[in-house]
Amino acid sequence: MRVLGIETAGEQGGVALVDEEGPGYVMMFPTGRGQGELLAPAARAVLDLAGVRPRELGLIAVDVGPGSFTGLRIGLAFAKGLAQALGVPVVGVRQTEVVGKPLARWWPGRVAVWVHDRREFVYMAWVDAHRAGSEIVLPWPDALARIGDRAGVLLTGSGAVRFGEAVRAQAPGVTVVDPRWAWPSPLEVARQGRARFRELGPDDVLRLEPHYVQKEG
Repeated sequence: MRVLGIETAGEQGGVALVDEEGPGYVMMFPTGRGQGELLAPAARAVLDLAGVRPRELGLIAVDVGPGSFTGLRIGLAFAKGLAQALGVPVVGVRQTEVVGKPLARWWPGRVAVWVHDRREFVYMAWVDAHRAGSEIVLPWPDALARIGDRAGVLLTGSGAVRFGEAVRAQAPGVTVVDPRWAWPSPLEVARQGRARFRELGPDDVLRLEPHYVQKEG
């Protein structure tokens, strides 16, 4: 099955194509202003690089967040429109799963994902190799209080990049992941989307929406 993965939830966007064999193909681009104009050309470039026609796709997977409000809307609109135009299924995967699961497969302790929200807030979730827990929105010092006294915690996600220096200073027992591994990858979106599709089937293309999380209180 050829799967197109779409990532626009964070500061680094991208499109990837994976099939049953090989490492896959990926095109990255900066998010923010103008990313809507970059998404479609990046998708075409990935398909051209792989020598795959759009109608040979078997599934479209998209990061549904939590993340950038505008970025999520752009990525979901593109994924849903393409799925409807091609008549192929679509699935959504959460950013916390995309970032956390690959690390949880080998890290011996617990994995915490922080997705940076605006200003001093993060979306936080605990993740293991099989699932991500529910996200909660916290000021980052409150999130740190939930992980700082636990042994063997690996912290990842865009919040780990944003607040990593302060976390290392205040909670030396927490391991902060290298920034290279903190961002969601469109290749992982595609791979996890394929696994989700095989387990649970497709999402309803008309009902698929961004995964928003409300602040507590």
